[in-house]
Amino acid sequence: MSFENCLEYLRRRGIFPGWVAPFCPVDNLILSVCAYAPLEEVLPGVEDGDWLPFPQAMERLVLHPDWDAVGLVMPTETPTLVAETAASPRFSPLALGCCQSVLEEDTQFAALTYRLSDGTLFLAFRGTDDSLAGWKECFALSYASAVPAQVLAQEYLVQVARRYPGKLRLGGHSKGGNLAVWAAVHAPPIIRRRILQVYSNDGPGFGQDLTGTRAYQDLAERIVTYVPQASLVGTLLHQDPRAVIIRSHGSGVRGQHNPFSWEVKGTGFVPLPHRSRRGEREAAGFRGWVESLNPDEREEFTQVFFSLLAASRADTLSELSQGWVDSALAVAGAYAALPPEQRRDMLRFLWRLAVNLSTGGKHASHR
Repeated sequence: MSFENCLEYLRRRGIFPGWVAPFCPVDNLILSVCAYAPLEEVLPGVEDGDWLPFPQAMERLVLHPDWDAVGLVMPTETPTLVAETAASPRFSPLALGCCQSVLEEDTQFAALTYRLSDGTLFLAFRGTDDSLAGWKECFALSYASAVPAQVLAQEYLVQVARRYPGKLRLGGHSKGGNLAVWAAVHAPPIIRRRILQVYSNDGPGFGQDLTGTRAYQDLAERIVTYVPQASLVGTLLHQDPRAVIIRSHGSGVRGQHNPFSWEVKGTGFVPLPHRSRRGEREAAGFRGWVESLNPDEREEFTQVFFSLLAASRADTLSELSQGWVDSALAVAGAYAALPPEQRRDMLRFLWRLAVNLSTGGKHASHR
C-alpha cells in the first residue's frame, strides 16, 4: 500500500491506550465504520442500562451467521477493521451499549454508543446499508423536511444524554454523518452544551440550509465535515462551506466514498486546498439535476423509482444484483404497467439527469 489508511493507522497507533494518546479524527472514523457491523444482534439497548466490553461484544458477534457479510455497499475491509479494533489495546477497554436499530419500508436507522477511556461518550450513527429502504430514505433527503432516520437520531441523542451524564461526541460515515449533525443541531440547548465534537465523514448535506440557524452557529466550531476531493456524496444538497477537503485514493463515486481510500497522516487526514476538477463537475451535474426538479417532482421520482425496484421482490442491492436478469424483467414489467403520465415523467426526469451530468449542471434551471 502506497499510503496509510485507517486500518494501517489502527495497526500503528492501536498499541497506545486512550490515556496516552487522546481521541483524534481517525479514531472517529474507525468507530463510525465499526457501526456498520450488526452489533444490534449482541448489544443492549438504551433502556437496558448495560454495557459490554468491546472484546466481549466481538466474541458474541462472530457467533452470528453472516456477521461479516459486506454486500454491495460495505467495504470489504470492514469486518477486519471491526475485529482488529476490538482486539487493540487502544479500543479494547471501550464499553459498548445503547444500541438501536430500525429497518422499515421507509426507514433505515442504527446507532450505538461507545464509552471511551476518558469518560466521554461517542455516539456512532450507521450510514446507508445494503437495504433498499436505506437508499430510498437517502433520496428522500432531497424533499422531506426531516426523514424518519433524522427524527430517530435526534430522539436517540436525547435518550442517551438524559440517561448518562458527561461530555459527548457524535459521528458517522455517509448518511450516519448527516444524522450526527442533524441530531446535534436539533438537540435541546442543555444537551448541545455537552457536545465536544460532531464528525460528518463524507455525509450528505441537508434539504434545507442549516448553517444559518442559531443552533448550527452555536455548534459550528465543533462540527467537522470531511469530504474527499472527488466525492459526490459529501457535496449533495446544502453542505457546510467549511468542509475539510481530504485526499482519497479511490476511483469513481464508490471508491471516493470508501473510508479505506482516505489517506491518513499522523492522527488526521491529509488535507487538500480544493476539490478535484472532475469531482466538482460530477457534483455540479448531480446538484443541477436535483435543482431542476421541484420538491414534488423529487418525491414523485423517489416513490415511483423504488416502487419499480420493489417489483423485483428484492430487499437489498445485493439481492437485486444476484438475480439481475429476473429483477430487470420485473422492473420493466412494473414500468410498463405505470399510468402513461408517470412513464412520461420518469423519462423526463432521467433525461434531465443525463443532460446535467453531461454538461456539469449547466442545465439546472431548465424546466
